[in-house]
Amino acid sequence: MAHINIHVPKLPTDQEFTEELLSKHASVSTLYRRALWVTGLLFMLGVAAFIARAVSDGISVNDRPAWGYLAATVAFLLTTAGAAPVIAIAMRVVKAHWQRPLTRVAELYSVVGLLTLLLTIPLLLMIPPAAGRRTIWFQDTDPPTLGLATDGKIFGAPHLYDALAITLLVICGLALLFISSLPDMAVLRDRQIGRGKNFVRFMSHRWKGTWKQWKVSRSAVILLGIFYFMFLIYTITLFCVDFSLSLVPGWRDAIYPTFQSLNALQAGLATTIVTLYLVRKFCHLEKYIGVEQFWGASKILLALSLLWFYFWWSGFIVFWYGRTPQEQDLLQLLMFGPYRYAFMFAFILNFLLPFLILMWNAVRKTVWGPPLAGACILVGTFLDKVRLYVPSWSVTDPLSGHSLKHIPSTNLPDVLDVAMVVGAIGGAVFLWLAVSKIIPVISLWEMREGISLKTVKRFLRRDILVHGKPE
Repeated sequence: MAHINIHVPKLPTDQEFTEELLSKHASVSTLYRRALWVTGLLFMLGVAAFIARAVSDGISVNDRPAWGYLAATVAFLLTTAGAAPVIAIAMRVVKAHWQRPLTRVAELYSVVGLLTLLLTIPLLLMIPPAAGRRTIWFQDTDPPTLGLATDGKIFGAPHLYDALAITLLVICGLALLFISSLPDMAVLRDRQIGRGKNFVRFMSHRWKGTWKQWKVSRSAVILLGIFYFMFLIYTITLFCVDFSLSLVPGWRDAIYPTFQSLNALQAGLATTIVTLYLVRKFCHLEKYIGVEQFWGASKILLALSLLWFYFWWSGFIVFWYGRTPQEQDLLQLLMFGPYRYAFMFAFILNFLLPFLILMWNAVRKTVWGPPLAGACILVGTFLDKVRLYVPSWSVTDPLSGHSLKHIPSTNLPDVLDVAMVVGAIGGAVFLWLAVSKIIPVISLWEMREGISLKTVKRFLRRDILVHGKPE
């Protein structure tokens, strides 16, 4: 069946679209160079701060309180950039027409996984072994894992499996980006356009565009997308448990991994929407990125914001209703104590403001409304990671205990913390910008497919836009 839309934009031809996008891809503006320099310098500043912190405080299990903000930043990158490719995957699965301009924007964040993996390595050195404390990795050792109900020992837990999970996620994301961009790299290869010509030529030298190659490519994109989604949920589950929950004596929350996974979907979509707005504005792609993309994404973002509140409430009410001394200490540590302002702003920015912005269809159906809500969610997500990971890494009580002995005071960031946070985020933006000049920021083959499935026909006294159904 055809889909009828009363809004009839002027449809570009396949050739017009290709020539315009290739021209924009080949050009390098002054603003782009400045952004690359600024983010690159911020990243180098973060590297210098990391070295200074490692020299002054060390990197060991006992040095964990000094690295809380870096742990929160890694969790933030995993939740935002790491989850962004899932948006492209989901939109491809449901075959939404409006998703075509945003899939590549989301997939390019796969390269940020390399930075996330690199930053995770020193954090792993500060995670204590599973023996003698409560953790999901049951160890029959001396001392054993608290609450051990079975015999046996899991080799390398938790360090090996955390590292393996993030590594598999990064490999799957890079493979997804490579397969989905292969037809576009072949176009750049044939026309000798863009940066990294030798790299593009090497990566796409086998692509001829045969029917068999297209069939394999489409199947591989779907298959890799499914695996990426599974690895993302698995990685976030392990990361939030091993890098925060299990570091606080007495913290037991079965909903916490699900809440963090849901937050990743929300923040990943917010990252994609904000980036799409910036690409539209600064790359002058208003002709191809219109209201339709933001309107469609805003409905999903509204639903995810409501789910954020639902899962937070589901975890919170257990502690609030029981209010044992142990649960009251956890509420003080994570929500109402030293980090209450971070929690309050996270609640407002992750749920309240996005809900108030996106509840109005007149605002959802704009170019600026969904990006505004997305920007609020990104800031709120970072504050949420701060109030979860910084206090967890500040706890100095023996992990063999059943509850907190004392609640640590607020760990305010110093100059090195700020530099590492800004440097890590700057490094993520730098990687995205750099790769966007090697691989087109908008998928050429998907957009050309979309153009071929559109036509304008006369119906009674008006022109209507008819969308063909793909496959």
